[in-house]
Amino acid sequence: MKKFTYNKVDSVIKELIVFVTTLLFFLFASTLLVAQEISHKAIISEGRAVIVDGNEMIAKKRALDDALYLASLQAGAKIDGYSTVDTNTSLNENLLIRPSSSIKDFVILEESKDETHYTVKIKAILVSINSLLDCSARSNINLSYFKPNFVVSSKLPAQLQSLPLLISQKIFENLTSFDQISLKDSTNFDFNPKKFSALPISLDYQALVEGKSGSLKSGEFGMHTLIELKRSKGTLTRFLNKVDVALTINLFEGTNFNIIDTLNYNFSVLLGIETGYQHVDGFYKIPYDKIEEVVQNSISKMQFRVKDRLKCYPLEARAELVKDVLTIPLGINQGVQIGKVGFASNNNPNHSMRDWIVVTVKDSSGDFSVLEILNPANKKEDINGKLIRFMN
Repeated sequence: MKKFTYNKVDSVIKELIVFVTTLLFFLFASTLLVAQEISHKAIISEGRAVIVDGNEMIAKKRALDDALYLASLQAGAKIDGYSTVDTNTSLNENLLIRPSSSIKDFVILEESKDETHYTVKIKAILVSINSLLDCSARSNINLSYFKPNFVVSSKLPAQLQSLPLLISQKIFENLTSFDQISLKDSTNFDFNPKKFSALPISLDYQALVEGKSGSLKSGEFGMHTLIELKRSKGTLTRFLNKVDVALTINLFEGTNFNIIDTLNYNFSVLLGIETGYQHVDGFYKIPYDKIEEVVQNSISKMQFRVKDRLKCYPLEARAELVKDVLTIPLGINQGVQIGKVGFASNNNPNHSMRDWIVVTVKDSSGDFSVLEILNPANKKEDINGKLIRFMN
């Protein structure tokens, strides 16, 4: 067997290939671990620093800095690396370890010192740097199904006049199949969001006396559907007779009925052939039960679009200071449990997370919760009126 010899350059290239391969393996592994992390973590860490020349204040700051850095590493780290080759073809490997999470708030739990060291123990809330909190993954979705509007062409056969009601009933039935959706039948009310939002629930006679209301509470959703049926001809031949179904679903949120999305869904159903000859047309006419079956199959997946849109809508509300107690109009009914973590900001925090303050739910009831600020340095008065967004 022929023996191969390598010069110094070949050896360096070989070492580089081995190093890069190993580095890529660790990078992919760390990326996978970061991707599997939840969007926020509560970390308890401890930092220590040497007391130099009796200066305890500087030692405390260094210990706090050490604790914050260790907390950020506990939530995950990103590893980068590079290599250099000097004039003597010596290979130098460099690794850079950086936190993969950002500390949003912290509170000092304990402070202690001895003759040589100062120790600080903290509790910190960390959020993934890549997380924009665009999905709260709600465990409970409160959805009111409002009375839909129907538009049916007069050119369609009379038997199709009942088709919009069938579509509406089937959509409602499909939505009830989800355990995480608490569906409320509000089809007894003529849909008028301006009327609903103008009257507070406390002054709504039907809500107080009969327990019925078309109004929405904070954190709740409403769904209104417009169902349109039109007659059309086939694209290949004018003898084909079809019905075009157009569904427009508007999704609303909160007491002011803020529209959050509009979902459109269109499909066509073949009715038969229309040649003008009665016996021929009767032979190719599609039975009504078959039309119903096709329609039900066509809308059998729509509920997944509604569910996916609502479950990722941020769970948020404005904080209100009532008798020195920080509250929000969200509670157990909206999925806000005791201990749930939220972030306060002046505006909707879709893109920026730099100036947030961490709060936790101290007490929660039906549609009401009491908040507690994690860091006592932040005052309740400063959070009053700010938007509180909750995470998983």
